[in-house]
Amino acid sequence: MKKIFIDLWIKEINEEIIYFLDKLGFIGVAVEDLSTRYKKINNLVIVKKAVISAEKRSELRKHLRGIKNKTVIVSVKPLSIEAARMAAHDGRVDTIIIDKDSLYYIDKAQINMMKQFSKPLEIPLNDFLKANRKYQSMIYRRINLALQRNIPLIISSHATKTSELLNPVGATYLSKILFDINIKQALIYLTSFPREIIVANGVKI
Repeated sequence: MKKIFIDLWIKEINEEIIYFLDKLGFIGVAVEDLSTRYKKINNLVIVKKAVISAEKRSELRKHLRGIKNKTVIVSVKPLSIEAARMAAHDGRVDTIIIDKDSLYYIDKAQINMMKQFSKPLEIPLNDFLKANRKYQSMIYRRINLALQRNIPLIISSHATKTSELLNPVGATYLSKILFDINIKQALIYLTSFPREIIVANGVKI
């Protein structure tokens, strides 16, 4: 398999996960629990990802201060409208995560603001699959609206163990089934879009 894929969110990295990422065709991965800003093992680029859950603007501002000196990718899970709005226009934030906790603050106005600032929306597939039908339906509607507005979409795994890693081919077909996303477009969400974010933060991949 040609190695072109990037997972922009897994919890931790170890030898077993590195082995399977290689076999699955990944060239890069963003890791939440990583002791260094970035490193390369064999041909796999590994970058540190910060995931910030914030309710208040002041809380988010505090977390973002100096963060790019310590991490490559910054993603925000907003827990209020004010945190969502700040994350949309703050240049230090690379993606905004949508899940069962943050979906309430990803409204039409938020999506319009994300469109204005070209802010990607990140959907962690494992979190979506673990959610109940009610939350899945609510997330689906917001993703559908984001896609209508041409918001860049990032498909990540949020894998916490080897069995939760994305099979890229399976993930593209699953995206078509779950979100009615064209397969070629789904591939872009697993390849070009995450690569552009990593490169924009100064890491070659």
